[in-house]
Amino acid sequence: MNIYADGINITSVVGNLSWQNTIAELATTMSFEIAKSDAQHTSIYLPHEGSIIQMYTNDEIFRGIVLTVDDGSKTSNQYTVCDFGWYLNKSKETYQFNAMPAHKAIRKVCSDFNIDIDSIPALETKITKIYFDKTISEILQDILEFCTQGADPGGGYNLDVTPKGLRIYKIGSIYAYPEFRLSPNTQLIYSPLLRGNTSHSVSIEDMKNSVKVITEKEGNYSVKATLKDDSLISKYGLLQEIVKIDPEKENPNNVAKQKLSELSKTKETFSFEIIEAIDSYTRAGYVITVDGSEYIVEGSGHSIKNGIHYVKMDLRKFA
Repeated sequence: MNIYADGINITSVVGNLSWQNTIAELATTMSFEIAKSDAQHTSIYLPHEGSIIQMYTNDEIFRGIVLTVDDGSKTSNQYTVCDFGWYLNKSKETYQFNAMPAHKAIRKVCSDFNIDIDSIPALETKITKIYFDKTISEILQDILEFCTQGADPGGGYNLDVTPKGLRIYKIGSIYAYPEFRLSPNTQLIYSPLLRGNTSHSVSIEDMKNSVKVITEKEGNYSVKATLKDDSLISKYGLLQEIVKIDPEKENPNNVAKQKLSELSKTKETFSFEIIEAIDSYTRAGYVITVDGSEYIVEGSGHSIKNGIHYVKMDLRKFA
Protein backbone atom coordinates (compact mmCIF):
# COMPACT_ATOMS: atom_id res chain seq x y z
CA MET A 1 0.00 0.00 0.00
CA ASN A 2 1.19 3.51 -0.82
CA ILE A 3 -0.15 6.95 0.10
CA TYR A 4 0.60 10.00 -2.06
CA ALA A 5 0.07 13.69 -1.32
CA ASP A 6 0.18 15.94 -4.39
CA GLY A 7 2.04 13.17 -6.21
CA ILE A 8 4.68 12.71 -3.47
CA ASN A 9 4.93 9.35 -1.69
CA ILE A 10 4.33 9.96 2.04
CA THR A 11 3.62 6.33 3.03
CA SER A 12 6.57 6.06 5.42
CA VAL A 13 5.45 9.02 7.56
CA VAL A 14 1.68 8.36 7.67
CA GLY A 15 0.27 7.02 10.94
CA ASN A 16 -3.17 6.07 12.31
CA LEU A 17 -4.63 5.71 8.82
CA SER A 18 -8.37 5.03 8.67
CA TRP A 19 -11.27 5.57 6.27
CA GLN A 20 -15.02 5.05 6.36
CA ASN A 21 -18.01 4.96 4.03
CA THR A 22 -21.75 4.24 4.28
CA ILE A 23 -24.63 3.76 1.86
CA ALA A 24 -26.32 6.83 3.35
CA GLU A 25 -23.34 9.12 2.71
CA LEU A 26 -21.98 9.63 -0.79
CA ALA A 27 -18.44 10.56 0.28
CA THR A 28 -15.72 8.38 1.79
CA THR A 29 -13.83 10.08 4.63
CA MET A 30 -10.18 9.39 5.47
CA SER A 31 -8.03 10.48 8.40
CA PHE A 32 -4.35 10.11 9.22
CA GLU A 33 -1.53 11.85 11.07
CA ILE A 34 2.06 12.79 10.34
CA ALA A 35 4.52 13.21 13.21
CA LYS A 36 6.25 16.57 13.51
CA SER A 37 10.03 16.57 13.24
CA ASP A 38 12.50 18.53 15.38
CA ALA A 39 15.13 18.33 12.67
CA GLN A 40 16.11 21.69 11.19
CA HIS A 41 16.41 20.22 7.74
CA THR A 42 13.71 17.71 6.91
CA SER A 43 12.57 16.34 3.59
CA ILE A 44 9.14 15.29 4.90
CA TYR A 45 6.37 16.66 2.70
CA LEU A 46 3.46 17.96 4.76
CA PRO A 47 0.09 18.08 2.97
CA HIS A 48 -1.98 21.24 3.32
CA GLU A 49 -5.65 22.10 2.94
CA GLY A 50 -6.57 21.37 -0.67
CA SER A 51 -3.82 18.77 -1.16
CA ILE A 52 -4.81 15.75 -3.26
CA ILE A 53 -4.40 12.43 -1.44
CA GLN A 54 -4.24 9.12 -3.30
CA MET A 55 -4.12 5.59 -1.90
CA TYR A 56 -2.89 2.63 -3.95
CA THR A 57 -2.85 -1.11 -3.34
CA ASN A 58 -2.72 -3.01 -6.64
CA ASP A 59 -4.68 -0.11 -8.14
CA GLU A 60 -5.70 3.34 -6.99
CA ILE A 61 -8.57 2.78 -4.54
CA PHE A 62 -9.02 6.29 -3.11
CA ARG A 63 -8.54 9.84 -4.28
CA GLY A 64 -9.61 12.81 -2.19
CA ILE A 65 -8.90 16.34 -1.03
CA VAL A 66 -7.59 17.49 2.36
CA LEU A 67 -10.42 19.39 4.05
CA THR A 68 -8.86 20.03 7.46
CA VAL A 69 -5.35 20.23 8.86
CA ASP A 70 -5.19 20.22 12.67
CA ASP A 71 -1.64 21.34 13.52
CA GLY A 72 -2.26 22.36 17.12
CA SER A 73 -0.48 19.37 18.63
CA LYS A 74 3.24 19.61 19.38
CA THR A 75 3.81 16.06 18.19
CA SER A 76 1.76 15.56 15.01
CA ASN A 77 -0.52 17.04 12.37
CA GLN A 78 -3.98 15.51 11.97
CA TYR A 79 -5.58 15.38 8.51
CA THR A 80 -9.18 14.91 7.41
CA VAL A 81 -9.71 13.98 3.77
CA CYS A 82 -12.86 13.35 1.68
CA ASP A 83 -13.19 11.88 -1.77
CA PHE A 84 -14.81 14.01 -4.44
CA GLY A 85 -18.30 12.95 -3.39
CA TRP A 86 -17.87 15.78 -0.86
CA TYR A 87 -18.41 18.32 -3.63
CA LEU A 88 -21.72 16.69 -4.54
CA ASN A 89 -22.86 16.99 -0.92
CA LYS A 90 -21.94 20.69 -0.80
CA SER A 91 -22.86 22.12 -4.23
CA LYS A 92 -26.47 23.16 -4.98
CA GLU A 93 -28.32 23.75 -8.23
CA THR A 94 -31.81 24.05 -9.70
CA TYR A 95 -32.97 21.71 -12.49
CA GLN A 96 -36.15 21.09 -14.43
CA PHE A 97 -36.44 17.76 -16.23
CA ASN A 98 -39.29 16.99 -18.62
CA ALA A 99 -39.63 13.28 -19.41
CA MET A 100 -35.86 12.92 -19.61
CA PRO A 101 -34.48 9.37 -19.22
CA ALA A 102 -32.79 9.04 -15.84
CA HIS A 103 -29.37 8.17 -17.25
CA LYS A 104 -29.42 11.29 -19.42
CA ALA A 105 -30.51 13.48 -16.48
CA ILE A 106 -27.65 12.10 -14.38
CA ARG A 107 -25.14 12.65 -17.17
CA LYS A 108 -26.33 16.24 -17.63
CA VAL A 109 -25.83 17.00 -13.94
CA CYS A 110 -22.38 15.42 -14.05
CA SER A 111 -21.46 17.38 -17.18
CA ASP A 112 -22.60 20.68 -15.66
CA PHE A 113 -20.35 20.14 -12.63
CA ASN A 114 -17.42 18.55 -14.49
CA ILE A 115 -17.95 15.26 -12.66
CA ASP A 116 -16.13 12.32 -14.21
CA ILE A 117 -18.18 9.14 -14.63
CA ASP A 118 -16.96 5.68 -13.70
CA SER A 119 -20.11 3.80 -14.71
CA ILE A 120 -23.85 4.46 -14.99
CA PRO A 121 -26.43 1.85 -16.06
CA ALA A 122 -28.92 2.66 -18.83
CA LEU A 123 -31.71 3.85 -16.53
CA GLU A 124 -34.72 4.53 -18.76
CA THR A 125 -37.21 5.83 -16.16
CA LYS A 126 -38.55 9.19 -17.38
CA ILE A 127 -37.84 12.02 -14.94
CA THR A 128 -40.32 14.93 -14.88
CA LYS A 129 -39.56 17.08 -11.87
CA ILE A 130 -38.27 20.45 -10.75
CA TYR A 131 -35.40 20.46 -8.27
CA PHE A 132 -34.99 23.82 -6.56
CA ASP A 133 -31.98 24.66 -4.41
CA LYS A 134 -31.03 21.02 -3.87
CA THR A 135 -27.56 19.56 -3.42
CA ILE A 136 -26.27 17.50 -6.33
CA SER A 137 -26.25 14.38 -4.17
CA GLU A 138 -29.91 14.96 -3.19
CA ILE A 139 -30.88 15.31 -6.86
CA LEU A 140 -29.04 12.15 -7.89
CA GLN A 141 -30.44 10.11 -5.01
CA ASP A 142 -33.98 11.28 -5.77
CA ILE A 143 -33.60 10.30 -9.43
CA LEU A 144 -32.45 6.83 -8.37
CA GLU A 145 -35.45 6.54 -6.04
CA PHE A 146 -37.73 7.26 -9.01
CA CYS A 147 -35.94 4.51 -10.93
CA THR A 148 -36.80 1.87 -8.32
CA GLN A 149 -40.49 2.81 -8.73
CA GLY A 150 -40.45 3.28 -12.51
CA ALA A 151 -38.97 1.44 -15.45
CA ASP A 152 -35.88 0.23 -13.60
CA PRO A 153 -37.05 -1.68 -10.49
CA GLY A 154 -34.98 -4.32 -8.78
CA GLY A 155 -34.08 -3.52 -5.20
CA GLY A 156 -32.56 -0.08 -5.50
CA TYR A 157 -29.34 1.53 -6.65
CA ASN A 158 -26.25 2.74 -4.87
CA LEU A 159 -24.03 5.61 -5.87
CA ASP A 160 -20.50 6.22 -4.71
CA VAL A 161 -17.28 7.77 -5.95
CA THR A 162 -14.19 5.92 -7.15
CA PRO A 163 -10.92 7.44 -8.43
CA LYS A 164 -12.46 7.18 -11.93
CA GLY A 165 -15.55 9.21 -10.98
CA LEU A 166 -19.21 8.74 -10.08
CA ARG A 167 -20.36 5.13 -10.02
CA ILE A 168 -23.97 3.93 -9.96
CA TYR A 169 -24.87 0.26 -9.73
CA LYS A 170 -27.78 -1.97 -8.76
CA ILE A 171 -27.53 -3.13 -5.16
CA GLY A 172 -26.73 -6.82 -5.28
CA SER A 173 -24.62 -6.63 -8.42
CA ILE A 174 -21.25 -6.39 -6.62
CA TYR A 175 -20.18 -9.09 -4.18
CA ALA A 176 -17.27 -8.85 -1.77
CA TYR A 177 -15.11 -11.80 -0.76
CA PRO A 178 -12.63 -10.52 1.85
CA GLU A 179 -9.75 -12.85 2.66
CA PHE A 180 -6.48 -12.80 4.57
CA ARG A 181 -3.54 -15.01 5.54
CA LEU A 182 -2.61 -15.86 9.12
CA SER A 183 1.02 -15.86 7.96
CA PRO A 184 2.75 -15.40 4.59
CA ASN A 185 3.02 -19.14 3.88
CA THR A 186 -0.56 -20.11 4.80
CA GLN A 187 -3.67 -20.39 2.66
CA LEU A 188 -6.14 -17.55 2.29
CA ILE A 189 -9.01 -17.63 4.80
CA TYR A 190 -12.46 -16.14 4.20
CA SER A 191 -12.40 -13.27 6.68
CA PRO A 192 -15.97 -13.56 8.14
CA LEU A 193 -15.14 -17.08 9.34
CA LEU A 194 -12.86 -15.49 11.97
CA ARG A 195 -14.95 -12.43 12.80
CA GLY A 196 -14.85 -10.73 16.17
CA ASN A 197 -16.84 -8.23 18.28
CA THR A 198 -20.09 -9.50 16.77
CA SER A 199 -23.51 -8.01 17.45
CA HIS A 200 -26.84 -9.10 15.94
CA SER A 201 -30.53 -8.20 16.31
CA VAL A 202 -33.88 -8.81 14.56
CA SER A 203 -36.88 -6.46 14.85
CA ILE A 204 -40.38 -5.97 13.33
CA GLU A 205 -40.57 -2.38 14.58
CA ASP A 206 -40.37 -0.82 11.09
CA MET A 207 -42.21 -3.57 9.20
CA LYS A 208 -45.29 -2.88 7.02
CA ASN A 209 -47.31 -5.75 5.54
CA SER A 210 -49.96 -3.71 3.72
CA VAL A 211 -49.49 -0.75 1.37
CA LYS A 212 -52.26 1.57 0.21
CA VAL A 213 -51.49 3.97 -2.64
CA ILE A 214 -53.60 7.13 -2.85
CA THR A 215 -53.91 10.29 -4.90
CA GLU A 216 -55.23 13.71 -3.87
CA LYS A 217 -56.99 16.35 -5.96
CA GLU A 218 -58.59 19.47 -4.52
CA GLY A 219 -58.82 17.89 -1.08
CA ASN A 220 -60.38 14.65 -2.31
CA TYR A 221 -58.48 11.42 -1.78
CA SER A 222 -58.77 8.33 -3.96
CA VAL A 223 -57.33 4.86 -3.35
CA LYS A 224 -55.53 3.67 -6.50
CA ALA A 225 -53.96 0.42 -5.30
CA THR A 226 -53.78 -1.79 -2.22
CA LEU A 227 -51.35 -4.66 -1.79
CA LYS A 228 -51.04 -6.94 1.23
CA ASP A 229 -48.90 -9.82 2.43
CA ASP A 230 -51.52 -12.04 4.07
CA SER A 231 -49.02 -14.46 5.56
CA LEU A 232 -47.24 -11.65 7.41
CA ILE A 233 -50.55 -10.13 8.53
CA SER A 234 -51.55 -13.51 9.96
CA LYS A 235 -48.23 -13.79 11.77
CA TYR A 236 -47.69 -10.24 13.04
CA GLY A 237 -51.02 -8.41 12.65
CA LEU A 238 -51.90 -5.61 10.21
CA LEU A 239 -49.19 -2.96 9.78
CA GLN A 240 -50.19 -0.57 6.99
CA GLU A 241 -48.36 2.16 5.09
CA ILE A 242 -50.06 4.95 3.10
CA VAL A 243 -48.22 6.29 0.04
CA LYS A 244 -49.39 9.40 -1.81
CA ILE A 245 -48.41 9.68 -5.47
CA ASP A 246 -48.84 11.82 -8.56
CA PRO A 247 -50.69 9.47 -10.97
CA GLU A 248 -49.31 11.31 -13.99
CA LYS A 249 -45.75 10.47 -12.96
CA GLU A 250 -45.99 7.17 -11.09
CA ASN A 251 -47.77 3.86 -11.60
CA PRO A 252 -49.84 2.98 -8.47
CA ASN A 253 -49.39 -0.78 -8.85
CA ASN A 254 -45.63 -0.46 -9.34
CA VAL A 255 -45.34 1.81 -6.30
CA ALA A 256 -47.40 -0.57 -4.15
CA LYS A 257 -45.33 -3.56 -5.24
CA GLN A 258 -42.02 -1.79 -4.70
CA LYS A 259 -43.01 -0.38 -1.29
CA LEU A 260 -44.38 -3.67 0.00
CA SER A 261 -41.23 -5.46 -1.12
CA GLU A 262 -39.14 -2.81 0.63
CA LEU A 263 -41.11 -2.68 3.89
CA SER A 264 -42.38 -6.25 4.43
CA LYS A 265 -39.20 -7.46 6.08
CA THR A 266 -37.91 -7.86 9.57
CA LYS A 267 -35.04 -5.50 10.25
CA GLU A 268 -31.92 -7.56 10.83
CA THR A 269 -28.77 -5.74 11.85
CA PHE A 270 -25.41 -7.42 12.04
CA SER A 271 -21.99 -5.99 12.74
CA PHE A 272 -18.56 -7.45 13.32
CA GLU A 273 -14.86 -6.86 12.79
CA ILE A 274 -12.58 -8.75 10.43
CA ILE A 275 -9.04 -8.70 9.09
CA GLU A 276 -8.77 -8.22 5.34
CA ALA A 277 -5.80 -8.39 3.00
CA ILE A 278 -4.12 -5.03 2.41
CA ASP A 279 -4.91 -5.20 -1.30
CA SER A 280 -8.60 -6.01 -0.72
CA TYR A 281 -11.32 -3.40 -0.17
CA THR A 282 -14.84 -4.24 1.00
CA ARG A 283 -16.89 -1.04 0.92
CA ALA A 284 -20.47 0.09 1.59
CA GLY A 285 -23.00 -1.07 -1.00
CA TYR A 286 -21.37 -4.44 -1.65
CA VAL A 287 -23.03 -7.76 -0.76
CA ILE A 288 -21.25 -10.25 1.48
CA THR A 289 -22.14 -13.84 2.45
CA VAL A 290 -22.04 -14.78 6.13
CA ASP A 291 -23.02 -18.26 7.34
CA GLY A 292 -24.91 -18.94 4.11
CA SER A 293 -26.96 -15.72 4.18
CA GLU A 294 -26.41 -12.60 2.09
CA TYR A 295 -26.05 -9.15 3.62
CA ILE A 296 -25.62 -5.65 2.24
CA VAL A 297 -22.68 -3.73 3.69
CA GLU A 298 -24.35 -0.56 4.98
CA GLY A 299 -21.14 0.83 6.41
CA SER A 300 -17.46 -0.08 6.48
CA GLY A 301 -14.73 1.34 8.68
CA HIS A 302 -11.12 0.55 7.75
CA SER A 303 -7.87 1.06 9.63
CA ILE A 304 -4.25 0.05 9.08
CA LYS A 305 -2.27 -0.82 12.21
CA ASN A 306 1.19 -2.36 12.10
CA GLY A 307 0.62 -3.35 8.49
CA ILE A 308 -2.66 -5.16 9.22
CA HIS A 309 -5.94 -4.12 7.57
CA TYR A 310 -8.82 -4.13 10.09
CA VAL A 311 -12.42 -3.67 8.95
CA LYS A 312 -15.59 -3.04 10.96
CA MET A 313 -18.73 -3.78 8.96
CA ASP A 314 -22.37 -2.88 9.58
CA LEU A 315 -24.72 -5.14 7.62
CA ARG A 316 -28.41 -5.65 6.88
CA LYS A 317 -30.12 -8.69 5.42
CA PHE A 318 -30.28 -8.76 1.62
CA ALA A 319 -33.36 -10.45 0.18
